[in-house]
Amino acid sequence: MLEASLLVKRDPKQGLELLRRYLFSHPQAKGVRVQYARWLLEQQQYKEAREEFQLLSNENPNSVELAFAVALISLQIKDLPGAEAQLRQALVQGGKGPDSVEYYLGQLNESGENETGAIAHYRGVKGGEYLYAAQLRVVYLLNKQGKLEEAIQYVRKMQASTDQQRAQLVLTEAQLLRDAQKFSQAYEVLRHGLEKLPAHPELFYEAAMMADKIGKYPASEKLLRKLIKMKPDYAHAYNALGYSLLERKVRLKEALALVEKALLLAPQDPAIMDSVGWGYYRNGKLDDAIAMLRRAFTANPDPEIAAHLGEVLWARGDKDEALKLWQDSLKAHPDNAPLQAVMKRFVP
Repeated sequence: MLEASLLVKRDPKQGLELLRRYLFSHPQAKGVRVQYARWLLEQQQYKEAREEFQLLSNENPNSVELAFAVALISLQIKDLPGAEAQLRQALVQGGKGPDSVEYYLGQLNESGENETGAIAHYRGVKGGEYLYAAQLRVVYLLNKQGKLEEAIQYVRKMQASTDQQRAQLVLTEAQLLRDAQKFSQAYEVLRHGLEKLPAHPELFYEAAMMADKIGKYPASEKLLRKLIKMKPDYAHAYNALGYSLLERKVRLKEALALVEKALLLAPQDPAIMDSVGWGYYRNGKLDDAIAMLRRAFTANPDPEIAAHLGEVLWARGDKDEALKLWQDSLKAHPDNAPLQAVMKRFVP
């Protein structure tokens, strides 16, 4: 067994083959089969792992743990009927705890696009380690069904046990409102959240984004500067502040310095590359802007980066290239509003 263990770490394929041959000759070696199944899981060979756990479960029909393992692997490979049968077996046998079974039955129904069934099972989780995650899924599914107010009320009734969870609930409620285009309400939720959790960076950032969205620029800048003071390595805070200044065409040199600082902190981030390219453009450095925006677009062919790159190409006189870039991007992203807006400005 030790030899196989070392071989699996060094050469998974050969190690697993050694165990497979051993089990062929020693089919009753339960401990070896359990370890073999676990190693198959580690190598993401889910179907093969399920076969082994199923053999073990057949030999040990009263084992809730084995039935549960088969169920979770079945869920992983999208065998929903198989997963449901095993989960219900685990529920009948007891021992695993109904909360964990209800949670995974919720996941199963959600995977099968039975939202009402999923909500019912998630609501069936009454405590334990799965309660918080199940409640968040209820919120998500209620909102997906168009029941925004019910989702918000559900979030507000949820009990958090840590500051991280409390912050997540604030962010979740704000996200619901933001998705519904209720930006002012989202900002108020975040602002009140910060009063209770004044040291949470993500709340600062999201509140600043919402303040900027509704035109409260001084409030947004104040929040971002506090965040930068709190976390000097928070690249996206520099980027957000700099980009906001660039979009409003104010303090352009300072704006460029801010997004360049962000890029120093996160040199591989395409969104920040885009901001730096836009900063070069706003400061009249067209060639530098195009070079940086090409880098950003190569890293992530996002339609908003295409909108920026096309605008700078157009400004430099490369109108055919700009038009082709926009048209190609629009084919891939026909509903992108920033791309549509820039084309409307430049293309009759």
